[in-house]
Amino acid sequence: MNAIIQPPIASVIEAARSPWRPLFWEPVNGTGERLMAGAIYMHDGRFGSTRIIRDDVLDSLYGKQSAGARKLIEHGLAIFREAAGAANSLDGLSAPIMGLVPGELRSTAARSLPELLRTIALLHSSLANLDKLEELEESDAPMQEEVNRRFSTEIRELTVKERPDLLKYFGREAQLVDGGQNVRFGFCSPRVVAHFNVLHPIRVSASLRDARARLFELQRVKSMIHLPKAALIGAVTRDDDATLGAKQLNNLHEARREVTEEASAAGIEYFPVTNASDGAQRVLELAG
Repeated sequence: MNAIIQPPIASVIEAARSPWRPLFWEPVNGTGERLMAGAIYMHDGRFGSTRIIRDDVLDSLYGKQSAGARKLIEHGLAIFREAAGAANSLDGLSAPIMGLVPGELRSTAARSLPELLRTIALLHSSLANLDKLEELEESDAPMQEEVNRRFSTEIRELTVKERPDLLKYFGREAQLVDGGQNVRFGFCSPRVVAHFNVLHPIRVSASLRDARARLFELQRVKSMIHLPKAALIGAVTRDDDATLGAKQLNNLHEARREVTEEASAAGIEYFPVTNASDGAQRVLELAG
């Protein structure tokens, strides 16, 4: 194997803060009783608005007239979005529009739009459609290779900070098939070969396929060069992550179970971790 030392890459930047305002709806005019209908926000340099209140809530309030209420709310949200874009700010949006009353201007750290919207819903609304937020297009999520690279880079930097002598073992390559292309491994020392993987809550299927491919590569190289240990160190979400709904958590738990079972069957150790610091600690323990 030839060691490949890549140039240092900056650690993942912490999530930027996104400003937003909750938008409240008064079902019965004049009562003062308000429900959170949606939100106006700015994320990644763009203004947007979204309806959060569930369809069944509007159906129970307005019956056959609920379609009209939905259209009115959606129209109000669109006007708020246009007003924010025209002013290039959320600061001045304090007056009601089309029956929607803006709340206090707030700011939340979020790495993606789905994370921002889920946080808004959890903070302000028990009537939110969380399942709808789970189904946002996958284009809002980073690609699997990108999140793997970020995770691997953070592990490498944290590990080398403790043990500079281990730098030469990161990013080493091996040829698994005669005449085939070299495969780069996350870490390979005389004691252990390891890959790094992320089970992403939005791209679960892609994450699972990636994990299986890495298990195959680990199994193959372990048998070829007779290393004592092979390990897959995988980033997973916390079981109590409030930004994820039941559907996403169930999918992640099932994917984690499958990876655990398939790793065991292949003779590979699987170490699920919730952050890069724990991943680096696993590398230090395995490297000895």
